[in-house]
Amino acid sequence: MSTIEYRRLGASGIEVPAIGIGTLAWGEKRWGFNKKYSRDDLFKAYTASLDAGLNFFDTSESYGKGLSEQLIGEFRRKDGRPIIVATKFSPAKVYEPSTRFSAKDIIGTLDGSLKRLGIDAVDLYHLHYPVARHKLDEYLNTMAETVKTGKAKAIGVSNFNTELLRYAHAFFAKQNIRLASNETDYSLLNRLPEMNGMLAACKELDIALLAILPLGQGALTGKYRVGGLPYPAIMRGIITVGQLDLFHQYPYKSSKPSLFTKPYMLQREKLEPLFVLMDGIAKAHDATIAQVALNWLLVSNPLVIPIPGEKNAKQAAANAATLSWRLTQEEFESISKTERAIWTTLQR
Repeated sequence: MSTIEYRRLGASGIEVPAIGIGTLAWGEKRWGFNKKYSRDDLFKAYTASLDAGLNFFDTSESYGKGLSEQLIGEFRRKDGRPIIVATKFSPAKVYEPSTRFSAKDIIGTLDGSLKRLGIDAVDLYHLHYPVARHKLDEYLNTMAETVKTGKAKAIGVSNFNTELLRYAHAFFAKQNIRLASNETDYSLLNRLPEMNGMLAACKELDIALLAILPLGQGALTGKYRVGGLPYPAIMRGIITVGQLDLFHQYPYKSSKPSLFTKPYMLQREKLEPLFVLMDGIAKAHDATIAQVALNWLLVSNPLVIPIPGEKNAKQAAANAATLSWRLTQEEFESISKTERAIWTTLQR
């Protein structure tokens, strides 16, 4: 096993491998569970990750309607090795949007998560989405109770914009609790955290940024570049809906794309020069384009912890192998400048 780099979950005192394991697709039929990959495939991904030294699993009670947590708990008991787990409370069910939960449901929901995971306390507990501002204090206060009761070792937020992140940090600080993390979309093709002050706020307040969708829904694997596979319908749909800016991440209205604008991540012809560059760098390191994309995030800021998904042992090993090498500063800057030049051209 190669030496694993660790990064801090902000000021929580918890250290985790520099790459986490996303389990959004674990147990989720719409992503192909029991069709494209099986329970056994996921267990092999789990053990391959641990074999490589990666043991930080990110899940939610909403993933697979609880099956993702259940699978992690099952695999943990079967394998026996210690793991670090982050899970989330969702104010609204992702697949049942009419079902709403109040702050009073947080403790009970966490109890359900702990039961499925088979643990007494979760390492990191996130509020999955921001709620209406007039209700936010109630939710944050109950999240704080999860730490005070020992059911969560640390708390974080997910999908908070910079203003709400600062507010949550100050709210918890009054109760002598340090906000550990913000889980948000960040990748080479979605650099909003650099533009909207998120990374600067995380650095100032000592908060980890858990980068979800670090491969841009698969766009940064290189599979869908010019001459590659067609974009899957579910990928096109999620990326397009993402332009609605539901969590108010865009720094100014003029930068916000329309729902009818062709998404940046799907502009394969425009993005081809970037992929040509990344492909050349990948070959120089005996790596893949996806590993270059993850490496770019690791080099971008020591506060960033990418959380790529995986559904089989091959993907797990590939994600782990990203930590065995590093982009040079020259390569990092070349990738960054090339991407920005393409993005800037498309804004005109």
